[in-house]
Amino acid sequence: MVQLLQESSSTARDLSRALGIPEKEVYYHLSHIEKSLRLRGGVIQEPARCLDCGFNFKKRHRLTSPSRCPICRSEAITPPVYYLRVPNKPVLPVEAQDDFLPRLSSGLGRCNEMNRSIFHDDDPPDFCEFKEDQLIPSQENRIREVISAMVRSCNDDKTIDHVGATLIPSKDEIIKILGMLQDILFPGFFGRQELSPSTLEYHLGNELISLYESLSAQLSRSIRHECRRMDSLCVKCVQRGSEEAILFMEKLPALRLALALDVKAHYDGDPAAKSLDEIVFSYPGLYAIFVYRVAHELFVKNIPLMPRIMTEHAHSLTGIDINPGATIGKEFFIDHGTGVVIGETTNIGDRVRIYQGVTLGALSVPRESEGGNYLRGRKRHPTIEDAVTIYAQATILGGETIIGARSVIGGNVWLTSSVPADTTVLIEPPRHVFKDDSGK
Repeated sequence: MVQLLQESSSTARDLSRALGIPEKEVYYHLSHIEKSLRLRGGVIQEPARCLDCGFNFKKRHRLTSPSRCPICRSEAITPPVYYLRVPNKPVLPVEAQDDFLPRLSSGLGRCNEMNRSIFHDDDPPDFCEFKEDQLIPSQENRIREVISAMVRSCNDDKTIDHVGATLIPSKDEIIKILGMLQDILFPGFFGRQELSPSTLEYHLGNELISLYESLSAQLSRSIRHECRRMDSLCVKCVQRGSEEAILFMEKLPALRLALALDVKAHYDGDPAAKSLDEIVFSYPGLYAIFVYRVAHELFVKNIPLMPRIMTEHAHSLTGIDINPGATIGKEFFIDHGTGVVIGETTNIGDRVRIYQGVTLGALSVPRESEGGNYLRGRKRHPTIEDAVTIYAQATILGGETIIGARSVIGGNVWLTSSVPADTTVLIEPPRHVFKDDSGK
């Protein structure tokens, strides 16, 4: 390995004069050569080559020549030639190298012995530049200016940050909790699949203890964050988090039953489903409903942050957006699911089926008004009664809109008014224009 410039300021000064570049920049470049050579073997302009058969070793041998050709076994091998680029600088003439570089006690003088050269940007080589992963001092200064500007922006009331505040829930930990719950609510499908009646109690016990530890910690963080945000009196956040974790876990048997009915509704509503296992393993609609039912139990207990983090995670994976505040009955079926939106104050009865692209939403808040604050906490989304079917791309808006039981809402329908029970709503068929492209 080439021994490079370490502490000789006089050598750096000499190089600065010879190359016509600032001394600090010379020292910066040279101080990183050894690391670059160690990690990447330098930059090869001409790889090693066998003189007998012409085999090109490419980049498999970097710092040293191979001892023998793998093709013809010849030992007549030309060594690789290395180059070092110093960007945007003039060429150091060969004569100057021969006269100047050998005088250096350490540093670049040895580079001449390894066939290295410094050349100008007007003669670009056909290999990667040495500068590709290095910062020059001027770039470092610019980055420091960006850092300073970002720090100053955190003191601006117009920006948003969470510096110096209490801990918030960890999104990564909440996603892990959903994975634990998926294993617990569908044992044998996810996580450890080699379960038997004799190992089930041990497995569930281990999973539930892990769930309690993670869930109570994240619940405590959520509650503490809300207390500090609202500047309210202490409610013993850790104690309440532990208690809420136990209360939630006590609801898991009922959640298992509700999800089993949802799985059956998917099987009954989708002739393409080959088995219940296929639905549990792969249906995005069921996954979104599973996450919703978990998050809803936390939402009704006024747990902040966590319910929405959960449902937005499912939204990002499935394209199905179910607000944890919505109320959804038994045997709920979402077919395909992409683009489904169910708002916070939506009420959905039992045995409801909806298809992709359905929106159960709110009317828009007027611009430049306090309508958002005025409507917060009020009923803004529709009510869907039992056994309603809503087909693809239908849009139903408004808190006073009620879709009566057993009604059918056709695809692409737009509704902002109520529909009586046992009613089918369709849009008029569009007028089609058929054009003969055969040329006859």
